[in-house]
Amino acid sequence: MEITTIILLLLVPLLVWRIYSRLKAAMGRSQSILWRHYAVVLLLAALVGGLAAKVLDSPLALGALVLGLAGGIALGLRNMRLSRLENTPEGYFYTPNLRLGVLVSMLFIARLLYRGFELYLQMHNGTPLPPEEFHRNPLTVLPFCLLAGFFGSYHLLLARWQRGQQPVPRGPLDRLL
Repeated sequence: MEITTIILLLLVPLLVWRIYSRLKAAMGRSQSILWRHYAVVLLLAALVGGLAAKVLDSPLALGALVLGLAGGIALGLRNMRLSRLENTPEGYFYTPNLRLGVLVSMLFIARLLYRGFELYLQMHNGTPLPPEEFHRNPLTVLPFCLLAGFFGSYHLLLARWQRGQQPVPRGPLDRLL
């Protein structure tokens, strides 16, 4: 192995730790804003729809898409049950389950890191890149659809929860301030 490859391998744990730290911070208590929930759902639905159109002729990738979506939706429902939902005078807030969100996100990020390292080794060795398309690989489709199903269903459930809530009125002292 060359020194650049060794350095890259030594930097991967630092990169993974940094990504984990950012995900952990991002999945704390957040304000529930209805249009953001719908935007996430629409964006993820469009991405999965585009991916489905690309993998229609690959039964293995299509099976991974369906399996990933089903698993993601199931985990999204579980995450909703484990979330802390708050209806306060300041607005609606939610705190998702940290473990499920980080697990699903890190599975997808791990696949991207693996594929990036694989491409780096192929380019470094001078071997031609395979004609295989990245989006047709079931090992890529599965974690992406797991992620999309998880966050899509979770945000759809958050929007449904918020629409069903009555706003908490502010107290008389809050109106004076």
